[in-house]
Amino acid sequence: MATMTTGTFSEATRPTVPGNLLKLTIAKARETTQEQGTLRSLVFNDTLMQGMGTTWNSPKLGALTMQAATEGEDVTNFQQITTSNVVVTPGEVALAVKFSKKSLAQWSENMAIRAGRIMRDSRDRKIDADIGGLAASFTTYTLGAAGTVLTTGHLAAGKSRLKSGNNTTGSAITAGTVSNQAPSGPIWGCFRWESLTAVMRTFIGSSITATSLGTTSPGAPGDPGSYQTRALEDLYVGRVAGVDLYGNSNLAKDASDDTVGIIGHRDGIAYIPFPHDGADEAPFVRDSDDGRSLQMTLVSDYGFGILDQNYGIACTFDATAPTS
Repeated sequence: MATMTTGTFSEATRPTVPGNLLKLTIAKARETTQEQGTLRSLVFNDTLMQGMGTTWNSPKLGALTMQAATEGEDVTNFQQITTSNVVVTPGEVALAVKFSKKSLAQWSENMAIRAGRIMRDSRDRKIDADIGGLAASFTTYTLGAAGTVLTTGHLAAGKSRLKSGNNTTGSAITAGTVSNQAPSGPIWGCFRWESLTAVMRTFIGSSITATSLGTTSPGAPGDPGSYQTRALEDLYVGRVAGVDLYGNSNLAKDASDDTVGIIGHRDGIAYIPFPHDGADEAPFVRDSDDGRSLQMTLVSDYGFGILDQNYGIACTFDATAPTS
């Protein structure tokens, strides 16, 4: 019987029996895990249909203002409905892999199916990163700064900032005016998990230690469904300070351990897929010209962009790896 030792694949003592070698290879065929993307489901989605050109256009109609009228007189103060247009141009991204049929024949499972799943995971991660990269492009409103720790107070401020409309310090706002239009519906926030640490501690009770989990401490598990219980179970606390809060490890972090997250509204960002014969949800599989290899190609065609600057906040906060 072959003897197997611990270590990396290149360092391990390889058995010489072909059957045992095959089992060793399959046993190490684990897939790299990744966090499921959240951003695509949080933003506005619309499909650019075939036959409608290569750009997606979204005109936004302005608002009107009711004014006082005089009894018996025609209203002649006509108002104009203004429009502003956002243009998104989809582009292709692609990924290809190639297997010799001889290598596929060595596996006891269908490696083409495994490869297809890994390819789709890569596409989802790419889409998440692209949408998250728009965070810093929100320039009308910003929160935080380099080295700043995210707190529930920042979340509350972000919610209030978006819901209060175009409110600048030192400027008067007339009741019900066009300039004070605000997004309708839920506000969400998306941050790297490291940035959410302080927010989690608010419900857990500072660092997670034997003391903080004592029955008399703020970190003691609460009733089923409470913030404390959810935070302790899976680090998801739902709606905090009026913001539907999500963690996302696909957001970028700079060398200074800072990251730019988003507090936003669904209509702040658009994701526009352009499906066609050359870009599909599933990988395209074909034989090589000589028939000895299997080629798999996954192509996606999509675009993304900011729909409304007033519907998102660029949030710069610390993302240092937590230690307690």
